[in-house]
Amino acid sequence: MRLHIALDRFRHVRLPTCPQCGDMLLAPLMAEHVNEHHVRNHWACESCGHTFRNSFELEDALAA
Repeated sequence: MRLHIALDRFRHVRLPTCPQCGDMLLAPLMAEHVNEHHVRNHWACESCGHTFRNSFELEDALAA
């Protein structure tokens, strides 16, 4: 049940696009879990080779 609640919150996540060429990126090169609520993704565009990072905070799915 807990997994279902957590996955339901991520159903509407949009995939990022490359800030250099605009191509859609499917998966990060690496995901760095800074702590239980903070994730930093490292991306590399297969089309143009541009690399970048983005970070986001996860909500506590069980608190809602």
